[in-house]
Amino acid sequence: AFLLTCSTLLLLGFGNGVVFQLVSTRFRHVIGTASGLIGAAGAFGGFLVPTWFGILKDLTGTFASGFWVLSCAAAIAGLSVVFVQRSIRLSVQRPV
Repeated sequence: AFLLTCSTLLLLGFGNGVVFQLVSTRFRHVIGTASGLIGAAGAFGGFLVPTWFGILKDLTGTFASGFWVLSCAAAIAGLSVVFVQRSIRLSVQRPV
């Protein structure tokens, strides 16, 4: 369990670094604004997620409901990324 926890935390750190690396390449002229918005979204989520977990724990008596909601939100976010990437690929004309 300890090795799994350490591996997960390590991978989450890599994911955070990737987000800010993409910001610098995608939004070159507004890096400060984009980084600020991403940081604010992370702080907002860091405040809301524990609160929602507590509310769901009080309502259902278990933390499992919070993890279900979190996993559904992650699945929806992942699917939205896939759809946005596909729409961008279809809208960009590639030279033949």
